[in-house]
Amino acid sequence: MNKKIIFGLIIVILIGVGVWMSTRPAEEKPVQIAPPEKSEIAVGDAGYGWSIKDDPKEAVKEAVSLMKQRLEGKTPKYVLFFTGIGKGNIGYNPEEIIAEIRNQLGPNVQIHGGSSSIGVLTKEGFHIGDVGSLALIAVASERMDFGVAGVSLDEFSPQEAGKKAIELAMKNAQKEGLPQIVYMTASPGVEEKILPGIEEVLGIDIPIIGGSSGDNHLTGKWHEFANDNIYTNGVVLTAVYTDLKIGQDYEHSYLSSENKGIATKVEGRVLYEIDGKPAAEVYNEWTGGLVKEILKKGGTILSEVSAFYPLARGVKGAGKEIFYISVMPYTVNEDKSLGLFANIETGDEVMLLHGTWELLLNRAYSTPKKALSVKAIPSGKGLFGIYTFCAGAMFAVPEVERAKFPVLVDNALGGIPFIGAFTLGEQIFLPGTGNRHANLVNSMIVFSEE
Repeated sequence: MNKKIIFGLIIVILIGVGVWMSTRPAEEKPVQIAPPEKSEIAVGDAGYGWSIKDDPKEAVKEAVSLMKQRLEGKTPKYVLFFTGIGKGNIGYNPEEIIAEIRNQLGPNVQIHGGSSSIGVLTKEGFHIGDVGSLALIAVASERMDFGVAGVSLDEFSPQEAGKKAIELAMKNAQKEGLPQIVYMTASPGVEEKILPGIEEVLGIDIPIIGGSSGDNHLTGKWHEFANDNIYTNGVVLTAVYTDLKIGQDYEHSYLSSENKGIATKVEGRVLYEIDGKPAAEVYNEWTGGLVKEILKKGGTILSEVSAFYPLARGVKGAGKEIFYISVMPYTVNEDKSLGLFANIETGDEVMLLHGTWELLLNRAYSTPKKALSVKAIPSGKGLFGIYTFCAGAMFAVPEVERAKFPVLVDNALGGIPFIGAFTLGEQIFLPGTGNRHANLVNSMIVFSEE
């Protein structure tokens, strides 16, 4: 992507900023976005780099070279990286990627990585190569410590893997007590079972943020990386210890509807019945017949339908509040059930949501702004950020519009370094209630000295 994209980008519509379950109609009111202010954080505490070179070793060398220039001679403690699968759905050789990162940065740096659908993000663009792409950020701040660990889901149950991974990550951080936040990358499929294992160690008051590793076509080309280990079915965690401010938040940004019912028959990620009726038939009725033809023999309903008409499950909070978590249906099955990308529990209230690609795109501005506001961090004052955006939502945005993602994030953050990935499921933190797995979410974490 051309990094000189005009910063005077006009958002097509920006509605309900900071309000996720609003029922108000969209306002067609353009908002002018000014160029981001220059970050005033101490130069050299965090550096980023990227590459779209076809050769994985050369891609690492280029990205690390850019990162080292920005670190100005400081030695990183921690590197987070994402690899995009690329236009050709090929992706880099994971062994070469991790070996070259270790070769370039030495034996002591903690390394966390994951694959991303299509491409990766930095403040300089949406980077998509023919074979793959790479974005990484390295942190050298004396006020931060990190521990990274990974566990194979082939060797442990999901809950056991979550527990073991956080115990190892905390051990590798060589710090006392609990971390302030955990960043998670896992293979798609059993995230809801991993989270309780982590919370068994941490409790429910530590945010676990991140997303599931991605590929382009749900064909299992994803990878997770923990130091020198590579997984195709694993969970990788970073335990972060810091006294810096941590601004983090997420958004679904869909509008609610009056179509709702109770999940009366569910097994894992298959929703069989809503109010005692076949779930796919109810969904078809709620969407005005959008899956009428697919109902006849079954099929997928991803970015064409469910990215614009997802479901929400109501989760009771610690008090009287209800948190609504978006869930993406991905198949209409022959038995008229719905296959989902996240769990819905029997007895949950289920609601139809609706949105537009403009709403999904504009979250790239509103969500980072919310993350800053949580801790009153001024724009441009952060050390670095980590951005997560659902791949299903990204694919619902027209291809010609996707270059605006990093522009909007950059403007919201005020020019601080960040990297981002497109994931196949996301982790969100509900204060007082704990961590949950969701779909079609975008989230932002910002670390700041302010």
